[in-house]
Amino acid sequence: MRMCSRTTIYRIVFIALVIFISIVIGFQYGIYLSVRTTTNKSLLSVLLQSQPKSPGKSSVLPQPQMPKNNAKPRKICEKYEVSDTRPFFDQEPPQTNLPRRMSAIERTLILPQLRLLRLAIVACAYNVEQYVDNLRKHIEPILDLFHSSSRIFILESDSTDNTWEKLRQWSRAHVETYGILANTVPKRTERIAYCRNKLLDKARDIHPDYMLVVDADIFSVNISSFLTNFQYETQDWSVMTANLIEKYYDIWALRTLSETIVNYDVWHLSWAMQQISGYCANSVSRNVIDIHKQPLRANRNLLEVRSAFGGAAIYKMNATKDCFYSGKPYTCEHVLFHLCMRDKNQARIFINPQFRNDNLR
Repeated sequence: MRMCSRTTIYRIVFIALVIFISIVIGFQYGIYLSVRTTTNKSLLSVLLQSQPKSPGKSSVLPQPQMPKNNAKPRKICEKYEVSDTRPFFDQEPPQTNLPRRMSAIERTLILPQLRLLRLAIVACAYNVEQYVDNLRKHIEPILDLFHSSSRIFILESDSTDNTWEKLRQWSRAHVETYGILANTVPKRTERIAYCRNKLLDKARDIHPDYMLVVDADIFSVNISSFLTNFQYETQDWSVMTANLIEKYYDIWALRTLSETIVNYDVWHLSWAMQQISGYCANSVSRNVIDIHKQPLRANRNLLEVRSAFGGAAIYKMNATKDCFYSGKPYTCEHVLFHLCMRDKNQARIFINPQFRNDNLR
């Protein structure tokens, strides 16, 4: 009887121990699943949340670093769908407080007025040898609309073609090279911001009334298209950004005025939706990026935004006071520049559908 009783007790203790261990393991796994799910949702919600209405440098939401190339894609993914597939310019609510369009009589005074104003045209150049002739063809007629003290500034770096040699032949342009800038500034967005800030300093040195910032490999705006910016009361706008005939391509620089449409970095969001939330790459690209890259017709009204570029932008120089470009964290350099302008100088930024580049490479 004594041996039987002891064996029974051992069995009961063993069974109880097994049950206890199973409960502990199950509880810990449940916590792990809960934390992982919550973390994934939290990370995605950070990318989707709206930016402040009047953000300064200190209030811009932190952006995640771009992923490394060794990130492994999910084998099984979920298709991502959106209920509204219209581009941002159709989703944006009607805007009523737009710059006043000048009368026909007022428009006759535009050219004489521009002759009294100084313009600085600035461009960064990297591997643009094949585009220099086209750039020159479109830039010089615009320069001639303004006072004779107007200038063109171009900074070249890191080119592997004959960009520098080609630019040196442009007698009306003030051209400098920084050689291989990637050795000291390895990140691309930081190099672009560095170049744009150097150009900004050069522009400020001549105290212009306006600054025209262009992408050297895209700019192809004719005079009539450029002059549409000045058909609007200049006291009502600070920046006019460009459009493209084929499609509105520059989504990275875009932040809509409405904080519920394009209020995020599209590339950061796309990565997070694929790598964190497990959505399929094709459906994310289609519904996060491609739907907004549709043609913006020239007959549409101006569209006020928090940031945009489109290959060119004309700035009232006083609206840029105390603001600089930044590519940190890894994001489009135009965004932080424009948010600063809105915050510090109450700048108003618009996409002008008529201010069009004729071709997109």
